[in-house]
Amino acid sequence: MANSKVAIISNAICLLGHKPIITLDNADDLTVSAEQAYDLLLPAVLSVGNWRFSVQIAQLSKSVEVPPNTSPWTAIYLLPAGYLKNVRLYPQNYNYEIYESNKIYCNWSGDVFMEYQFVPEVSQFTPSFTAYFIYEIAAYLCLSNAQNPSYYSVIEGRRQTALAMAAAADAQNRPNFSQVVFPVLSNREIGGVTNINA
Repeated sequence: MANSKVAIISNAICLLGHKPIITLDNADDLTVSAEQAYDLLLPAVLSVGNWRFSVQIAQLSKSVEVPPNTSPWTAIYLLPAGYLKNVRLYPQNYNYEIYESNKIYCNWSGDVFMEYQFVPEVSQFTPSFTAYFIYEIAAYLCLSNAQNPSYYSVIEGRRQTALAMAAAADAQNRPNFSQVVFPVLSNREIGGVTNINA
């Protein structure tokens, strides 16, 4: 079954003892709370980590706006629509600042590309992230809506486990740098002569 907002909310409220739902129309209080939690938590959760399914690269448009003469900046670029958080800029340059979450002030010109976090369609969520996010919503609602206050400790423990598993699976989408040459091990010379006993 494909991911959907309704399915995620239904699974989250089922963890709290509510019956499953098939629509958000004519929702009761718990379902309305879960929908509000979904909308509130999703951008927050995505902007805390670097979830690779919600990262894209876009070329930034240069603004016609001119930075103030008293500022250290020479150019202004506009951030892409849906921007949540900067992951990195190309070319890599660390002399910039982001203001108002929609402008980047910098001292360079030319083509600028940004790798950034955004809120994707629910159909793009990975299965491990979906499982984690269900527990995130349930934990958020747990103290005020669960049938039993002890649910929170159980839900929170499972939320932490699901987060760890989702983060580990997502990390595989960005391989780490691997050193392939080890000069000390591959070139064991002492005084220019190869050490045969090494």
